[in-house]
Amino acid sequence: MGLLRHLVFENPTTLWVLMGIGTAISVAAWRKTGSERARAAAVAFIVGGVLVGVLAWAVETDHEHLVRTIDTMSAAAGTGRADVFVERISPLYASGTLGKDDLARVVRLGLEQVRAAAEMPTIAEQDGQATVTQAYVFRAAPGSLMVVPPQYERVVWEGVFAPDPDGEWRLRSAVATSPRRMAPEQAVRYLPRGDLRP
Repeated sequence: MGLLRHLVFENPTTLWVLMGIGTAISVAAWRKTGSERARAAAVAFIVGGVLVGVLAWAVETDHEHLVRTIDTMSAAAGTGRADVFVERISPLYASGTLGKDDLARVVRLGLEQVRAAAEMPTIAEQDGQATVTQAYVFRAAPGSLMVVPPQYERVVWEGVFAPDPDGEWRLRSAVATSPRRMAPEQAVRYLPRGDLRP
């Protein structure tokens, strides 16, 4: 059932290709033989393709919710939209010594001084939550005098996401894993004025 859900709702292109091939074969058989079964099969493939398209458009799966959240956070980090990034942090966030408000201050301070281009994430989903591993390449924000230390130009972060009571997937915890393991409150110390005072 999981594979069918993935094919219909998240990756319908595979089914459309198969249905297109089925349609082409059925139409060719109908033209060659005049068979009503071949004509009915062609119509069924076409209707099936339309139905898959409608279902894929109408239904957003948990995985698609999660990917939308990750994409929104990645875009916000690249454009300096701290408010958008912070909205995707769960009120239940807890990592190291930080809660959501503390992490929000880290994000705001960071995005005043740097921008981060996100690389393609790796997502491991299990038991209603997901562990996302994603590298960010950092550079100084426009107008910032920040010099990103070379060893921290590319940092790999691991975040745990889960759905909040409103159904939206949000960040629950985060830690850098490369070039060294560090919590956000440790990473912020590399920024000028890098403290967590409000």
